[in-house]
Order: sequence, then C-alpha cells, then structure tokens
Amino acid sequence: MDAEREQQVIDEAARIQTEVDKVFETARSNNWSLEQFAVKVLAGATEFDLAYIAIGSQLVQNVTGLDGQTSVEILKYLIAEAIDKNTVKIKQAQELFYNGLLINKEQAEEEKRQQQVSKQTSKESRN
Repeated sequence: MDAEREQQVIDEAARIQTEVDKVFETARSNNWSLEQFAVKVLAGATEFDLAYIAIGSQLVQNVTGLDGQTSVEILKYLIAEAIDKNTVKIKQAQELFYNGLLINKEQAEEEKRQQQVSKQTSKESRN
C-alpha cells in the first residue's frame, strides 16, 4: 500500500471512530437503555451508517469471539435479514447486540475499577 492510500485509510478510520464516539455520546446523553441502544444499532446498520455498522460488528465480536472479518459477515447477514423484515432474525440480532453491549459495559466498568485501584495504589506508594 502506498503512503497516500495508507493515509486515506487512517483518515477514514479516524472519521468513523469519531462518528462511533458521537453515537455513544448520544446514547449516554439520551439515557438509552441497552435494549434501546441494541435496536438503534440494528436500525442504523440497516441504513448502512458506517458508525452503526462498526458498532454492530464489534458487538458481534464481543459475543462470539470471532475475528473481525467473520463478525462483519455475520452482521451483513443480519442486516440483510432485517431489511427483508425477518422478525425472528431481527429479534435475534437485537438480543445479540444487547449481549454485546452488556459485555462492553462490563468491560468498561472493569477498566474503571482497575484505574481506580491503580490510582489508589499509586497514591499509597507516594505516602
């Protein structure tokens, strides 16, 4: 990959990450429940919004432990089923996203606890 193309990819990834961050900020500021967020992820992904596709792919990966490409393939399948109005698959997708959000929340809480422990340990070692 040449340097120019590499920079374009990096810039696009940064742009998508900014959009993902905005989605999470919107969810926080509007106090979306995990269930609401799961529904919004599927709705956004079916509209081919890259931020929601990125989130959906990560949530699939959180739940399944599969690699990124396989998670994207599963997400593409779920999007197609949702567009076709397959209510069983829509419900399964929402449950999958909910579980992925739950895992994401638990990981964030654990990271926060670890940071607090680290700060406390650091503070105690200075005293």
